[in-house]
Formats: sequence, structure tokens, C-alpha cells
Amino acid sequence: MQILLKSKIKKMKRTYILSTLIMLMVAFGCNKEDAITPSADFTTNLQNNTLKKGKPFTIYLDHVQGDFLVYFKGSSEENTYDAGDPTRLGTPFSSDLDSLVISAYNSPGEYVFTVVASSSGNWAKDYLQDKKSITINVEDE
Repeated sequence: MQILLKSKIKKMKRTYILSTLIMLMVAFGCNKEDAITPSADFTTNLQNNTLKKGKPFTIYLDHVQGDFLVYFKGSSEENTYDAGDPTRLGTPFSSDLDSLVISAYNSPGEYVFTVVASSSGNWAKDYLQDKKSITINVEDE
């Protein structure tokens, strides 16, 4: 009987210690952090924002920062940035990149290319966003 009681006490101690460790990990694992200030300040290799049809171009991301980074190519209504329409399709990219090659436009015309940088903090109470757009003129070859 005494051995059974000691075994139960030992098991209860182990359970208590394990429960305490899990609660501490949960309590201190979720830190309240401020949102970083996002920046969508990209540059390109375009001359006067003009591009030949079928030619890709490069955006440079030296000053772009944020938790969530997306570009909108502007080649159709679905992938043209509109702050009031959350169904628009942007293409996410990593903040680890220093540049990004954007695929070619297939038709001549004017396209609004947009980069949106967003950050979240304070347990998602703060949501900051920055955007930068340029108008690209695509010409026939």
C-alpha cells in the first residue's frame, strides 16, 4: 500500500512539473512585439519606366521591408492593386531577396506596377502598410 502511495505521489510531482513547464513556455513564448515600419521603396532597371514588349525587368529591393511583401503586376484587373478590393491577386515575395526579375508584359500599353509592404505587431492589433506604384509604358519591339 505504501509503495502504491509513493508511486502515485511521484507521478503527481512529474505531472505538476511538466504542466508548469508547458504553462511557462506558453506564457513566455508569445512576445508582444511592435510592428516594424514597412517600406515599399523599390527601384528598377527601367529607363524612364519604359520597356519593350516581351522583355522582363528587375526590381531592386534594397529598401523594401515588411513582414508581408506582395507585388501587383497590373497586367489585368485581377492583378492590379486596389486597396478597396481584397480579392485582387498579388504575388508574394521574400524579404530575403535583394532583387526580383518580373516576367514580361506581352502587349503594348501602360501598366501600373505596385509593391505593397505590410507589417503586423502588438498581437495583430497594429497593422501598418506602405505601397509604391509606377506606371510602366510597354512599347512594341
